[in-house]
Amino acid sequence: MARRNLAAVLILVLPILPGHADARCSRTLTDSIIRAERLVDSLRPEKGGQARVFAYDGSEYTAGEALWMKGKLRAVLAECNRDDETHALPELTEVLTLVRAHHR
Repeated sequence: MARRNLAAVLILVLPILPGHADARCSRTLTDSIIRAERLVDSLRPEKGGQARVFAYDGSEYTAGEALWMKGKLRAVLAECNRDDETHALPELTEVLTLVRAHHR
């Protein structure tokens, strides 16, 4: 019963938690973050030892690359929320470089 209540609360609260909508970076950088998030969020390295994961566009990554990109995007969002675009941009560029290298 408590788990169902917790799930109901999370469903209501998660959409209002801070994310890229509250980012203080420029609109251009925020748009790039959103596009990168869409691809990276489609990667699901859910099984231990899973070697390959596929994005919604068919591009293929290792599970390690997927987790690395997810971590980098979290860092980019944190830097934007601290109003630190100068550190966010190089981090995002690293992610986008890897995405471009794997793009089909």
